[in-house]
Amino acid sequence: MFEQERMIGRLQRKVASESDIFACFLSGSYGRRTNDEFSDLDIALVFADAAAKTRAWRNREQFAQSIMPYLALKSFDAQHIRPFFHIALYANGSKLDFRYEERHALNPNPWDSQIRILKDSQNWAESFQMASAQMIYPQPVISKTELINIDRRFWIMFWDIVRQLARGDSDRPFTIYLELLYFTLPALVRALPPSDPARKLLTQIHYETDAKNSMQSMITFFDGYIAVRSALIKHYSLQITTDTSFEFEFRKLLDRFA
Repeated sequence: MFEQERMIGRLQRKVASESDIFACFLSGSYGRRTNDEFSDLDIALVFADAAAKTRAWRNREQFAQSIMPYLALKSFDAQHIRPFFHIALYANGSKLDFRYEERHALNPNPWDSQIRILKDSQNWAESFQMASAQMIYPQPVISKTELINIDRRFWIMFWDIVRQLARGDSDRPFTIYLELLYFTLPALVRALPPSDPARKLLTQIHYETDAKNSMQSMITFFDGYIAVRSALIKHYSLQITTDTSFEFEFRKLLDRFA
């Protein structure tokens, strides 16, 4: 749909002409050969040394544009994800994630165990893939400290949303709702085993301009949060004692707004 194969062909010709690029490969769904028409491209540009990587990084936006020069694009540095990571979105819907790597600093890892090699020098990429295939994916985890810190913030922010919804105001608490989702859901869902039924409760939350409907969703969110927290404590054998008396009374308070 988004001309991915054409994009890959142009990318391959481009990296072949760039002497500073030591190797290039696709990871993610294209590396695993599980891509579909909506897949983005996870691209590793590997350089022989730090100087070559730095030179190329200075021209990262021009490099992205040169792959499809006739297409408008938006791009930005995703330093919040990792250093030397540039993401480009083209007007036809193609999304390319560029990792700028130095070969001596890039260690074998399970995420690169299946790759599609577009350029290789001295069989480096092939050897790198073979070594990565021996690696094991790390298991997700959440620490006792992390879960306690999430829990401490949850109660106050959750109540700030509920009390304003109870007034019939769905506008003012919306930003708090977004903040609450941001600091709770990613960490909890990442650490939760995919088969755990508590996950389903978290996927049912929503927010509406109708304060009463949003209140019902927040009560669902509360039940999901408690279930997920309990599941994580059990799954990771975390030595956390919850205040069941407070939480029981708080849940009764929520029933008054149901």
